[in-house]
Amino acid sequence: MNILSVWRQSFLWLILLSLIAVAASAQSRRASAISYCERGLQFHLNGELDLAITDYGIALKFDPGYATAYYNRGVAQYDKRNLDEAISDYTRAIELKPEYADAYYNRGLARKDNGQVDTAIADYDLALHLKPDHVQAYNNRGNARRSKGDMDGALADYEQALKLDAKLASAWNNRGNVWRAKGEWEKAISDYTHAVNLDSRYAIAYLNRGVIYLSRQRETEATKDFTQAVKFDQKLEPIVAKYWRAIREQQRTEVSSARNTLITLFLVSEFAAIFVGNIPPRSSE
Repeated sequence: MNILSVWRQSFLWLILLSLIAVAASAQSRRASAISYCERGLQFHLNGELDLAITDYGIALKFDPGYATAYYNRGVAQYDKRNLDEAISDYTRAIELKPEYADAYYNRGLARKDNGQVDTAIADYDLALHLKPDHVQAYNNRGNARRSKGDMDGALADYEQALKLDAKLASAWNNRGNVWRAKGEWEKAISDYTHAVNLDSRYAIAYLNRGVIYLSRQRETEATKDFTQAVKFDQKLEPIVAKYWRAIREQQRTEVSSARNTLITLFLVSEFAAIFVGNIPPRSSE
């Protein structure tokens, strides 16, 4: 074997060893990224959002292409109400993983909360294109459509959500809000009743049903619902106090229209965030 052949063989071995080293390094970096992402998830589930965000950031230093770390950091930013940061992280996750239906869904929720209703609806559309049985995407797209005054579109979305999951209490409550907006009081009461039957601690559904009872002069039933609403969510107590003040004012002034205006003035809408409020497990990649 001449010197040139020896040199070529040595060079090829050097390239092979370099490739092996690079692959081993990449595997090590991905393993470290996964480890930090998992620890970040535990911090997040324990409510330690700043620590979670830090760990997700470290994971991304080890592996800048790790879509799950961007996604989970986006959820943590959303939970801190850092909506612009959440949207940015979801966008990066989508760039890395274009078929990431849940990232489109969560970005839609963040955009809706950020006042970007049209782009939120577009994100829900994309989530549903990728995952046609995404119940929460139908539910929240209905909320977005309702906020734009598209009651028929909202109604269609809530009904599709209920076809997919008849036990989704928030969809019953939200459809009740549409029936209320259409003046279909008994249908609204029926839907709110379904909601509280499915979730006996659903404070907003009790509140919404109570408002309709109050507007229909069924004060005993309204009192029971308001009591339940405040029992399960004390933050609703000032809202309930507004209702009763309006009624007492009506009784003093004998303004007959006061009851009918209560629903428009005070109805509380429920914009469900069930999927985002509970971080899904880290997806395997």
